Amino acid sequence: MNYDIKSILERHSDFYDNVTVTVSESVSKSVQLNGKTVESVDIGSETGVVIRAFKDGRVVSMCADGLNSDTIETFLTSHQSVITSLPKDIHNIPFKPEYAEDFIQNDGCFESLTTAQMADMALEAVETAKAADIRVKSVQQSVIGAAKESTRIITPFCHDLYSEKTYYSSYTYAIANHKGEQDGSGMADGASLKSLSHIKAAEEAAYAACALLGAKRLKTGKYGVMFTPLVMADFLEIIVELVNADNVYKNVSVLGDKLGKKAASEAFTLFDDPKLRGGIGSRNFDDEGHHTGLTPIFANGILDSFLHNSYTASAMGMRNTANAKTGRGGHIGIGVSNLILKASTDKMPYDFMNEYVKITDVMGMHTADTVSGDFSVGISGVLMRGREIVHPFREAVLSGNLKDLLKGVIAVFEDYRTYAGVTSASALFDKMTVSGE
Repeated sequence: MNYDIKSILERHSDFYDNVTVTVSESVSKSVQLNGKTVESVDIGSETGVVIRAFKDGRVVSMCADGLNSDTIETFLTSHQSVITSLPKDIHNIPFKPEYAEDFIQNDGCFESLTTAQMADMALEAVETAKAADIRVKSVQQSVIGAAKESTRIITPFCHDLYSEKTYYSSYTYAIANHKGEQDGSGMADGASLKSLSHIKAAEEAAYAACALLGAKRLKTGKYGVMFTPLVMADFLEIIVELVNADNVYKNVSVLGDKLGKKAASEAFTLFDDPKLRGGIGSRNFDDEGHHTGLTPIFANGILDSFLHNSYTASAMGMRNTANAKTGRGGHIGIGVSNLILKASTDKMPYDFMNEYVKITDVMGMHTADTVSGDFSVGISGVLMRGREIVHPFREAVLSGNLKDLLKGVIAVFEDYRTYAGVTSASALFDKMTVSGE
């Protein structure tokens, strides 16, 4: 089939400046338990193709399910008249994928891992969550998932680029009851079965379910704020939107004028590492076929780089960081590979601040205004004094500005956790307004 596709692209090379076909294939399986009972077993496979054709600063694209050479032939033939009617944009540069070695990150366990073994792992997570705290009364979901994915980028007259990865995940959802009811979840993922911490995810679910039992209202005031690793991971996804060069180019990022300047505290260092060994986002090339490499985003508070694809790099006259990511309809957007937040200290939160709120859950983080930086989100967590919990709280509101939040980072700790390619840790921030009772 790859030979047929290449032949089609070669036939159309006299008209188009370049054509790229990306073929993605995945097989997956998952087992979900409700309590100790198997609720569902899902096994599936998907194949998708993305076609992008360039001519004179114009581009047309298509995303389709399945792989059929006739579909590619029909698209390229029918769009010869369409593409010439589009407005010309000199930043639509016909890329030619560079040579890169095949990227294989396959632990060899996917095929041999049976759904019965996955059910045993899910059951182990259930039992772990219930044993972690007597207040955990039930585990309503325990899911183990596994997938193998491959991507091939095909162009005429060039070497194909190929990557293959395995991916494993665990999710536990627990209910605790003691003078009230509270739920909580824990999750884990990894590029190998050996690295999957499904036991730790179950323990985190138990902790999350019990942490807010007996919660009281928090008094309105200014508090030091600590984000847990999961909450910090959500926050970092917002930061990624602010350093996405597409958003900067469109003037919808509050950090658009901060490149090369101090935009956060010295405790804040963030980078994207596509070469991270065992990272689920690791890769040799991005979705445009460009070589990947480590990208420092923030270095001790200095905004060092935006994240680029070929279009934004050309439009803004900056280095292409090879963060191209295929979106809907074959459109090339921007995304991260392995986002990593660096610890700034080996000390503990109480070494910096006696009283602070430890936020374990945030509602509405993605409603933050990326243009002004303003945000107002619902929070739950615990009020801490020294090493002791004063009381848990719910239904409070944290308000502020993303720029102030970045500048207010006091410390990033060493309790690393990785969630879907984002490696984060707890972070302590300077005092902020928290509205309670």
